[in-house]
Amino acid sequence: MPYIEPFLSEVLWKAKFKGGERMIAEIILKVAGFEKDETPYYPRPSNAGLERCLRAMCYQAQNYRGRLLGDRFYAVMDDSSWHEELTLDFLRKSSFQVHSEQMVVECGETIHNGVPFMIKGKIDGILTDLAGVDRLFEHKAINHFTFERYAHEQFPLDYLTQMAFYFVGLTRVQPDIKEGVLLIKNKNTSQYLEFLVDYDIASDVIRVLDVVKSDGTRRDGLEFSGLYRHAMERFAEVERHRTEKSLPPRQYDPGDWHCSYCGFSQTCDSLYEEEFSSFTERADLSEIEEIVTDYVRLTDFKKRTEKTLDEVKDAIKEVMKTKECKQGKSNGYLVSLSLQKRQSLDKSLIPPEILNDVQKETLVEVLNVKHEKLNKKLQKEVGNV
Repeated sequence: MPYIEPFLSEVLWKAKFKGGERMIAEIILKVAGFEKDETPYYPRPSNAGLERCLRAMCYQAQNYRGRLLGDRFYAVMDDSSWHEELTLDFLRKSSFQVHSEQMVVECGETIHNGVPFMIKGKIDGILTDLAGVDRLFEHKAINHFTFERYAHEQFPLDYLTQMAFYFVGLTRVQPDIKEGVLLIKNKNTSQYLEFLVDYDIASDVIRVLDVVKSDGTRRDGLEFSGLYRHAMERFAEVERHRTEKSLPPRQYDPGDWHCSYCGFSQTCDSLYEEEFSSFTERADLSEIEEIVTDYVRLTDFKKRTEKTLDEVKDAIKEVMKTKECKQGKSNGYLVSLSLQKRQSLDKSLIPPEILNDVQKETLVEVLNVKHEKLNKKLQKEVGNV
């Protein structure tokens, strides 16, 4: 590692002046991010998912300069790879045979940079059970919160799309493989979530047959149609925008959590301000008359409900404080009252120069709906005062 050694020597030398006991913690992430280049855009199974922002893909395809990713980002990516190695090591000690790891498969052709381009991907492996049945194997390691969403509510559409591409690629080398296992590991708790799937290439339908968690709990599967087709259409759309030097509409609203992790968020926000300033001041929205009416009705209901809820809460607390009790029972319901401490920042104690440095500005879309006649009436009454 000829290029890293001088870098480490410099960091170690500087670390001596901060206390030797901290030098490893200071350099380890710098080593992880050292000489890591941004991957250029090209169509591949890992960026085919419909949840991936199409606009961000277009920025990358058109060579926009994104925000530099921190060293910890690369450490997290490498960390997921080592989780995969650990899982495979466990599987090798089981009755399953693991083979064809990182085998390259050709997953279909599209146009990239104006020329035909074969989409290629590397499968994590193939599992063979005791009955000799081969299944595609795909492994992911994710954070706890996303893991819980997939365990109880959502389905990992991006990962399922990626598997659809791999199934297409496997037909060229092992056409008998019809089923696959998506194994997702919780990096925080080492729990696993297994999705047993099959894929019909002719109809472009991937079915989740079973979902099993490490503790044995299960949830129903679901069928998804057109994931591969939609992904190929998105690749074609990225190419069209690259040729036209244009950008698609935003897939997520400003301030969405997807934007928080996007390297192009600052560029996207700045361009949005320019676009928004070019919007017309007024337009006929009669086609969404029912939706606007529902919005007003639901907003009014929410306000009245929140007010009533606050009044009911105050009434319950008043009775409990009168009786000086922390817990009680009413009509089969357990009611409790507790004290909690919440931390907050007192901005008055923070020097202005530091406060300015840590404040972050984000774009937020604000929708406001008022009744035109009532608003004009109010303006007229104010004008007569």
